Amino acid sequence: MRKKTFLTAGFISVLFLIAIAEAGFVKFAQANPYYYHESGPPPAGVIPLVISISSPKNNTLYRVNDITFAFSIQNNDANAQFPFRDSFTIPSIHYLLDVYLKADWMEDNVTVYEPNTYSPDFSTFWDFSETFWDVPDGEHSVVITALGGGGYAKDGLTWYSFQIATAAVMNFTVDATPPEVSILSPLNATYYASGIPFNFILSETPSLIRYSLDGQKNSTLDGNTTLTNLPNGEHKLIVYVWDVAGNVGVSETAFNIEPFPTALVATASGASVAVVGVGSLVYLKKRKR
Repeated sequence: MRKKTFLTAGFISVLFLIAIAEAGFVKFAQANPYYYHESGPPPAGVIPLVISISSPKNNTLYRVNDITFAFSIQNNDANAQFPFRDSFTIPSIHYLLDVYLKADWMEDNVTVYEPNTYSPDFSTFWDFSETFWDVPDGEHSVVITALGGGGYAKDGLTWYSFQIATAAVMNFTVDATPPEVSILSPLNATYYASGIPFNFILSETPSLIRYSLDGQKNSTLDGNTTLTNLPNGEHKLIVYVWDVAGNVGVSETAFNIEPFPTALVATASGASVAVVGVGSLVYLKKRKR
């Protein structure tokens, strides 16, 4: 009789434990609605992620080729909190699934965030900062895309999931190359005149041109000109050219001014007269014969 009572009590205890386990399972399933799953587009009213870019500044000119990209991803939805809320029926973003950027000088997208598992490692904020080296000169456009994942419970144990992408664009210009200056005149030579053409060509449109002759104070130029009243002797000419980014190109030349050789001209003229005279004599002798 005692043995039968013991077995009956044990059986009742097992049933009680099963009942508790089933109740707990149902409660857990209600709090974690992943057992029936459907996916689709984000419903109306979902607050998308916000991308805030701090560097590079939009529509800014940079004089360096190494550009730091710095931005943050913000979840402004007050319903996106972990662990699970008591009410999980409001559609909201709960996960940061992917963040990548595409730059016009890059062949492929660059992934900057990719979670190892589908886990709530992102709640409301994530930031990024990295320097990209050797960004080429020119006008550039970069698109940053953040992919958020969210969902909501509906109809008991059904969990509806969705994904929503947010994009931000930044435009900037890089000009880290100084303008090239090529002096065509005067060259490194000797000149026999006090006025010499000052001609040069540039690789890009300048914002300012200045030159210095023999260490004197810089003078501003609009373009090619003529150097006048140059004294005899050695001279040094330096040209400075600024582009719109503020880069400076420099070129210089040295030349010499000497007086015109009048004695050489006189000798050359006398020789010409003598030649003409000899020619006349020969011509006369031929006629007498």
